[in-house]
Amino acid sequence: QHSVERTASAGMGGSAMMHGYIPRDAEGNVLSPFRTWRNVTTGEACAELTPLLDFAVPQRWSIAHLHQAILDGETHVGDLAHLKTLATYVHWRLTGDHVVGFDEASGMFPILDGDWDADRLANYDALIADRGFGWTLRDVLPTVLPAGAHAGSLTADGAALLDPTGTLQPGVAFCPPEGDAGTGMVATNAVRPRSANVS
Repeated sequence: QHSVERTASAGMGGSAMMHGYIPRDAEGNVLSPFRTWRNVTTGEACAELTPLLDFAVPQRWSIAHLHQAILDGETHVGDLAHLKTLATYVHWRLTGDHVVGFDEASGMFPILDGDWDADRLANYDALIADRGFGWTLRDVLPTVLPAGAHAGSLTADGAALLDPTGTLQPGVAFCPPEGDAGTGMVATNAVRPRSANVS
């Protein structure tokens, strides 16, 4: 449109629907079809998690999807290395980093003081300890980062995904991947006083 070939950018970031479930193994293979925030199949998991975590766990949360997969005996859970949402999956494909923004993290598992709630992580790990998976919940969840933090850089493979012509070069700095709540507010200028948006 502007007759400019983009070779670089001052920065990039990704956003997508919050919550959901994309399990990956250690080689990066996706272990099950993507389960979105609309997959309300986790009622049994939520009924067990809510008293355990002393937190009202919604069906759309990533931990609810993971626990339901465990309750249903899905064999892929034993191969789990990384649990991702859509935003964190795209970020990983572009940067190679397994991280998540604070806002997006709050729709995966309870957070406290800028990180996963350590006591609730321990409660969950104790719940599944006898299943012999070989991972803890912190092992598989992404690292939580605050908004605006450096969250990796565009890799050569990531640049090729965005621009198969090879014009876009790697090295662009990324901010943490987020869900649609905060980015929807910014995109609609609903950050002004007495304004709102519907995501």
